[in-house]
Amino acid sequence: MNHARRRFLRLVPPALTTLGFGWSACGIRSADASDSPQRFRIASVPQQDMEERYAAAYRALEAYLAPRLGVPVSVHPLENATLALEGLRAGKLDLCNFSPWPFLLAESRANVEALLFTRTPEGGTGSYRSLLVTHRGTGLANAEDVLERAAEITFSFEEAVSTSGHLAPRAFFHQIGIDPEKDFKRVLFSTDGTTNLLAVKARRLDLAAVSDSTLRRAVDRGRISPDDIVVVWRSEPLLSGITAIRRALPAAFRRRVQTLFIDLPTAEPALWAEVARQYSHPVAGYSAADESLLLPYRRLVGTVPGLALSA
Repeated sequence: MNHARRRFLRLVPPALTTLGFGWSACGIRSADASDSPQRFRIASVPQQDMEERYAAAYRALEAYLAPRLGVPVSVHPLENATLALEGLRAGKLDLCNFSPWPFLLAESRANVEALLFTRTPEGGTGSYRSLLVTHRGTGLANAEDVLERAAEITFSFEEAVSTSGHLAPRAFFHQIGIDPEKDFKRVLFSTDGTTNLLAVKARRLDLAAVSDSTLRRAVDRGRISPDDIVVVWRSEPLLSGITAIRRALPAAFRRRVQTLFIDLPTAEPALWAEVARQYSHPVAGYSAADESLLLPYRRLVGTVPGLALSA
């Protein structure tokens, strides 16, 4: 990652320093000041090519939460998870949806807790996979080829706080004996998975990390053809949709938010239908976060070079 990109990722956007509210206090009954904050601020980090869906989903969420919480609720679209993490750390945001790696970073650096997981129609938790992809011109077909020809490969992670684009592939490389920064010809960090896919298609990269949902959307939108890409590795399912909330908020308020999310599909089916459209996989609702499902990701910290929770 170049220095300009690093500086950019550390910046908190102006919107976080002058937060407005989607709901005014007028017409909203004040909650008990002892167990409610003065306002509730939600971060929205849209996936690429899904900005309109996210906007509609968070408008619906705002409409659902504000009258029930009794405090002004505002939604703040952000470019990436790093900016959401910084907003939480600065106390200028209260809630955000993360994948495991940015959640662990936010837990360590911004004092948040896992509040909710997404729930699938089958009753499990939402998941997706990390992929390593190449183009046909490299001749790479599997992980063994990557290991044998590492010195020839120009590789790109996604942004450093990505689970599918950084944590999962780095852990995999460590498992098979590759130190990316030492063993690959060149290592880059990109802004997102679509950028990686297009760079592989154009043969500017030999290998790149992406999520399976990013690849699927790129194919569906005609950005790439399945023939442009060879998948050389797929991760095990990765936990998705971790809703994190700042611990500084009163405990009773945090539990009230949790209950409202869990009740949303039955309480307001039409609003839930809009909220559900932000997800890349079928989602039937929310469940209370289960700490046991986070343990595998916690175990990685400190065991894989290049991963650290400290700033």
